[in-house]
Amino acid sequence: MTSSTRMPCDTTDTGWGRAARRRVRATAVGLTAAAVLGGGLTLAPAASAAPQGTAPACVERSVSGRSATATNNCGRVLRVKIVVKHGPDSRCTSLKHRAWARHSWPFGSYDKTVTC
Repeated sequence: MTSSTRMPCDTTDTGWGRAARRRVRATAVGLTAAAVLGGGLTLAPAASAAPQGTAPACVERSVSGRSATATNNCGRVLRVKIVVKHGPDSRCTSLKHRAWARHSWPFGSYDKTVTC
């Protein structure tokens, strides 16, 4: 074997020139930036449904393991959200009088129930 012969598994030369590596890197950075900015735009409407405060005492809470239930005993329609510490929160849900909402999560622990 001569010094100019390469083995198929030779990893010293990738065949990519400096300019090609720069273009790939620039494309990756651009796609990452677009994903971050695009993700921020999709989160903007959710900010309007931000929690307002802890739900009143007439909202009954029941927690069992990684599942929580909120029951509206307030006599009026309320929008509530179950907040999970270090885990995914529930959606903001409208509850009529005596209606309930259940939320289960894969990790984290129950934190609180808030109005939204």
